[in-house]
Amino acid sequence: MAPEDATITVIQGRGTALYTPIEQYGGDTGHTDVRSDIYSFGATLYHLVTNQPPLEARELFLKPNSLPSILGFNEKISPRTARAIEWAMSLHPDQRPESVLAFRDTLLGDWNPKSRLSAVLPPPTFADVINTKEERRLLWAATGLLLISLITALN
Repeated sequence: MAPEDATITVIQGRGTALYTPIEQYGGDTGHTDVRSDIYSFGATLYHLVTNQPPLEARELFLKPNSLPSILGFNEKISPRTARAIEWAMSLHPDQRPESVLAFRDTLLGDWNPKSRLSAVLPPPTFADVINTKEERRLLWAATGLLLISLITALN
């Protein structure tokens, strides 16, 4: 075979690409644990609640923060649930829930600070807090009233 006819595989994923965490790419299987399964489960939940396939971990690695927000697709999902699913899909295993029980507790809102299996859910973003059209309207109304009161107080 001529050298130009040879094919090599540089990155090889194990499993379905859309649900495979970055640590499962390549031939070494020694770096996976329960957090790899949590990523796959989170990616499955993401697909179920958004009706959109998740981005591949390789794409997330190259373009961090490119995963579209769950709340952008489905406003019926609570911000806590959306953050929990996105937490499960964190690119680095150390940034994911450390156990299925911790992930379950976070999804259900039953986080117990005394349990060593529970982990702290990342704090909500401003978009998580103000995620419905009604809440955004109230925010704009409050901002408008604040501006009116400031203008009135200055005069």
